[in-house]
Amino acid sequence: MAIKLVLASEEILNKTFRISPKGYDAFEVDEFLDKILRDYRTVENNYLMAAYEIEKLNKRIADLEKKSREDDITISKYSKRLENIKETDDVNEGNIDLIKKIRAYEKFLWNNGYNPNTIK
Repeated sequence: MAIKLVLASEEILNKTFRISPKGYDAFEVDEFLDKILRDYRTVENNYLMAAYEIEKLNKRIADLEKKSREDDITISKYSKRLENIKETDDVNEGNIDLIKKIRAYEKFLWNNGYNPNTIK
């Protein structure tokens, strides 16, 4: 949005014209310029509001891009951790029994002073 306003509303408001005997009616010119001034102020306000909104949205975009990069890093970490897990493995009663046995062995090792996480 590259709008460049040539006049400010105050310049329109304070504009004075030379008086000439064959010129336009000063009251009529002033009334017309007042209408232009109201429209011009509306354009100025809309431009300033749009510029503010654009600035706010650009900041929001930057924040979301940063969060997206952080989320991509997190997803990458979890993908590496989960890449060896098979999606087709069904949990069944046999698997639960094996997990219970592993838990019992780990508990036995802990009770005897061994850390099961360090055993290869």
